[in-house]
Amino acid sequence: MDFLKNLDAILKKIEKFFLSSSMIIATIILFGNVIARRVFQSSWSWSEEVGQLMVVIMTFMGLGYAARSGEHINMSAFTDLAKRPTKKLLAYLISVITMLTMFLFAYLSFKYTLRVFASGRVSPALELPRYFITMFLPLGFTLAGIQYLINFILNVKYKDRVYFNNITPQEELIENEVIEQELGQNEEKNVDITEENADEKVILDKDIRR
Repeated sequence: MDFLKNLDAILKKIEKFFLSSSMIIATIILFGNVIARRVFQSSWSWSEEVGQLMVVIMTFMGLGYAARSGEHINMSAFTDLAKRPTKKLLAYLISVITMLTMFLFAYLSFKYTLRVFASGRVSPALELPRYFITMFLPLGFTLAGIQYLINFILNVKYKDRVYFNNITPQEELIENEVIEQELGQNEEKNVDITEENADEKVILDKDIRR
């Protein structure tokens, strides 16, 4: 498990770097282009290409990041209503099927990237090689597949826990939600008690003045 933790930590740093960098660059470039067009009446012809590249990076490099924390869209109604053995079975099936799908997409996108590389195509404005854009497809799918592989290993290793993400088992998530709800209810009760005490104090003050 130490190897998996170290591997996951490295992948997390790589994903965070690409996600944060691409978001910052896209924001600066697109905002700068708006200023240039509105103020100086001259837009940057290459800004759209850079923006598209940054969106591709954010989308596909974010696959693994979202898989780690279980942020992908899912039908949680089935897992919430299912009994524990069924939840465990669903965790196995979801991780295996999604992992195989991600690795299949990684293979197909890698073949596509090779074709783009062989074609020698470049972008119109910056004349960047097209494969520089498409190479993030197999990379992102591969990272996502690794995350679902880690998820499967976690479910196999910890028989008494159900993992739908790679951070916290579902039982702890439910317990945290219950605790948050109880804290919220207690806060509401405290607010009501405070308001009642304030009302009583106002009434007493009026009686004293009389």
